[in-house]
Amino acid sequence: MTRIQTFGRCYLLLAFSVLLTSCGQSERRKWEDWERSFTIARELKSVSCMDEELILGGPVQMLYADSSLFIHDAKTENLFWLIDLADQCKTYRFGKRGNAGNEFLQIGSVCKMNNDSVLGAWDSYRRELREINLGQVKRWEEGYPVIMKDTTSKFRMKLYATRCDNYLGLGFYEEGMLSLSGPTQQTSYFFEYPYRDQHERMTSNRLRGMAYQGTVCSNKSHDKFLYAIDSAPIFMLFSVSDNQINKTYEWIGGYPTYRTEETANSFSAPISADNKMSFISAYATERYIYLLYSGKSFREAQMKAFEADVIYRLSWDGEPVDKLFLDTSITLFCVSDDDKNLYALANKGELELVKCIIN
Repeated sequence: MTRIQTFGRCYLLLAFSVLLTSCGQSERRKWEDWERSFTIARELKSVSCMDEELILGGPVQMLYADSSLFIHDAKTENLFWLIDLADQCKTYRFGKRGNAGNEFLQIGSVCKMNNDSVLGAWDSYRRELREINLGQVKRWEEGYPVIMKDTTSKFRMKLYATRCDNYLGLGFYEEGMLSLSGPTQQTSYFFEYPYRDQHERMTSNRLRGMAYQGTVCSNKSHDKFLYAIDSAPIFMLFSVSDNQINKTYEWIGGYPTYRTEETANSFSAPISADNKMSFISAYATERYIYLLYSGKSFREAQMKAFEADVIYRLSWDGEPVDKLFLDTSITLFCVSDDDKNLYALANKGELELVKCIIN
């Protein structure tokens, strides 16, 4: 190798290193600027909600509905908890895992429906959206009728009802990130998963989506949706009409570090252990969106990377409202419809259901 070739290779390596460093610095500056835009900070004090212990295996979602708390626990035989706040926190366990008519195989998401006492559980293996009537649950009645049956060949991870008599889906699609299905099952696809540069964009959309997974939630009117990514400081806001999804706001403060793996029968995109987790949980009400921020990597914090004690509250225009500091680390949370009470699962050796009053 000649001296000129050696110099050229060293120059390219140096230039690539400088590029990565500058990208990292730019992302940090953007995050710091966004963080400073929250000029109001509130400290929230938590109190225990229940005397009895919740035996949870792997809770993945919380919802506030009909003066009750709904918890989806992915690792227990009965997948669902219902805690009736109006009846001294009386608890109900239901939703047995299995292949029978009133059982569930794999729950991808649970959404509110247009009736406040009705939820929709998306069984991604059965490709069915099934009704959960909270009034019937409180009467210990079993029965989860099918609201919508997916007849397409696409894999929807999550499905949500909208106010327009159609359904918003999130999936590993080649055609896009979001789908919109109407009563006739005609499906349209919208947008694509984020990418840092054109090189990353060359990765197929469905494979890239594995690295950009996150939380989807809507306002109570079901015409606005939030998508918050847990592996990077990215969130997007959408509005939904009869046949269209419009992106109304997007904030990107960085990108995840991951690698892709694909075979003839499987594909994945495992996140680097050094990647800092971001919006590990999110929630939405009619007025606000709430983002629970970690900022810790798995390598430095292990499972505590999926706990946090800071929540950013924003308007549906993406404007900062305030920053909420909790006195304990939490994993999941939800907020009452009037934005006055926050309910969360706090890790205090065992998971404990706590309540915080938002001042």
